[in-house]
Amino acid sequence: MMKITFLVVLLFVLKNDGRLTRYQRQRHRSFQSSGKFRISPTTGVRIALPTPEQLIWQSQELGVLIHFNMATYLSDDGCTDQIVPNISLFNPYLLNTNNWVQTMVDFGAKYAVLVAKHACGFLMAPSDIKFPLSPSGEIISYNYTVDYSPVQGIDILQDFIQSCEEQQIRTGFYYTVVTNTWLNVDSGFVQNRTLKPGQINITQETYDNIVLQQLRALWTKYGALDEIWFDGGYTQSLKEPIIALLKELQPQSIAFNGYGVSSNPARWIGTEMGIAPDPNWSTGITNDGGD
Repeated sequence: MMKITFLVVLLFVLKNDGRLTRYQRQRHRSFQSSGKFRISPTTGVRIALPTPEQLIWQSQELGVLIHFNMATYLSDDGCTDQIVPNISLFNPYLLNTNNWVQTMVDFGAKYAVLVAKHACGFLMAPSDIKFPLSPSGEIISYNYTVDYSPVQGIDILQDFIQSCEEQQIRTGFYYTVVTNTWLNVDSGFVQNRTLKPGQINITQETYDNIVLQQLRALWTKYGALDEIWFDGGYTQSLKEPIIALLKELQPQSIAFNGYGVSSNPARWIGTEMGIAPDPNWSTGITNDGGD
């Protein structure tokens, strides 16, 4: 009886050991097939293969998005209807980024993303960018920034970075490429329409150059960023330049809405109210829910 039992167990081990060997060989081949996914050895479907950066980002679990910008002082989320708020509105008299970060620590967050520029076009950092108006060609400064506000001389982005570093909170910036009300830009394009009070007119080429200069400054001056937000995505004309800029300056960063321009993209879960479809896969393969 013991001999029969031993023989059955031996056959079972040999049979399954052979399967494991084939599985391991197939698994090795499938991992070589793509940098973003592998092929399931049992079903043949694509399985997400996250980058090390994506795994680190996922393991943090809790993060914070700080939507503090010009629209904070309006009953409006992002300067809709071509509203260009007077720059004097931006006057935070009790600004303390250390308090922000202490709230993050108390909450248990591991990383934080601060809005550097939202839809209004107001930039939360000083800028030395100059550009021509259209059609006059007059050269002006990008003067819709914190340095032209009542709190000029304060680099809020730098204060934010420093406060986060002191508490070991990873950092990132939100920058919308596709909207800038001050520059009459919507969906990534300079609009052909009557300007509202406060708006200025430029060409599409000038706008693209402004975006790339501002991104270079944001991705250079403030060190390595854990996360970068492209809210609303990017235009086709800016895709290749942004790919090159990310690769050069912030290759390790997680890029929210960055599918197609980053090797470490992330996507939202469904809606801004936090309602997610079920199932919902963060595959990094597509910009939707995956398969």
